[in-house]
Amino acid sequence: MPPKQLRRLLAVLLLLMPLFGMAVDLVSPSLPAMATMLGESDGAIKNLISLYLLGYALGNFFSGFLTDAWGRRKLLLGGLAGFVLISLLPLWQPTLPALLATRLLQGLMVGTISVVARSVYPDVLAPQELVKMGVISGSMFGLGPIIGPVLGAYLQVYAGWQACFVFFAGSMALMWLLVACFVPETHFRRHPLNVPTIRRNLGEVMRHRQFIGMVVLMGAIYSMSIAFNTVGPFIIQSSWHYSPLVFGHIAFGLGCVFLLATFVCRYLVGRYPVARLQQTMTQLLLAVTLLGLALSNIWPDSLPLLCAISALMFFSQGMLFPMSMGRGLSLFRHIAGTATALMFLINILMTSATSFLLSLLSVHTAPALLGVYLILALICFFANRLLIQPAEAMQEASARA
Repeated sequence: MPPKQLRRLLAVLLLLMPLFGMAVDLVSPSLPAMATMLGESDGAIKNLISLYLLGYALGNFFSGFLTDAWGRRKLLLGGLAGFVLISLLPLWQPTLPALLATRLLQGLMVGTISVVARSVYPDVLAPQELVKMGVISGSMFGLGPIIGPVLGAYLQVYAGWQACFVFFAGSMALMWLLVACFVPETHFRRHPLNVPTIRRNLGEVMRHRQFIGMVVLMGAIYSMSIAFNTVGPFIIQSSWHYSPLVFGHIAFGLGCVFLLATFVCRYLVGRYPVARLQQTMTQLLLAVTLLGLALSNIWPDSLPLLCAISALMFFSQGMLFPMSMGRGLSLFRHIAGTATALMFLINILMTSATSFLLSLLSVHTAPALLGVYLILALICFFANRLLIQPAEAMQEASARA
């Protein structure tokens, strides 16, 4: 592919990444208002996040097989068009069932788009460039959590919650035009869409211990930010009586921390072994969440404390998520669609389960939220300790032999 065409293709795909990161955060400031205006419980409204994530997981999984068999371009365009049409449903039918259906189908479409877009990278980039692109992609994804909450808060205050869905439809319509103009087909080594091939490819990926460790770590670290976006609006706006704009600006600050961490990650991965960076970050994350939980029992209603611990958690996510994604995808360049699908299926199922459990449990205080952070930090620590590190040690031993 000519360099100029490649740069345009990568630029368009990178422009999609903030929209993926924004799909949860844009809606979060409006959750309490939705509960009030629709006369629904907080738990029912929180399911808007868990259902979106469930759809996202399913879209990730099935589109991986489809893109390896059918290619990239048609699925990208179809997913974008479907998202635009689905986002208009709440404008016509502003009810809880319509909202739940919309969020599930939005997740399905975004899951499809994200897998296909990320599967293009291994088609056009060398392995070392793929890891770097994983970090850049993570940085662009991080713009979503920065822009989304602030934009969502202002849309809620000045235009109401339905304005979020107008924004979704308009932005994805613009991306459809860019993809149609600048993203050609890149996948020509097609894998037949049949059960034996799918089973063989899945088995190859699932048996890779290091890959599974990366995926579990990604799922746990991403679940932390989903926990904040699910519970945070109700703690900050409903329990502590701050406005949606306060929550939006707090989430904006946390998103900036995430983005900063991705740049720090990009700097460090070129100078230190990635395995050592992962190990250090999982240990620091566990220490920070332990300290935060202890302090929150002393100052249970401290907004600065909740923000500080959440900021450190978002920094850890910005470090661990992109490096784990880049390393995991580099292991299966020959079946990148299947590997991407399985990676984000497990990842998003973990976050969807976290969001769903938070809608059922009584997590209405800062200490309870920090307790959730601690559980997820322990999962990150043991995923690295029990899955990733032993697999790396075996690879090093084999290389020496």
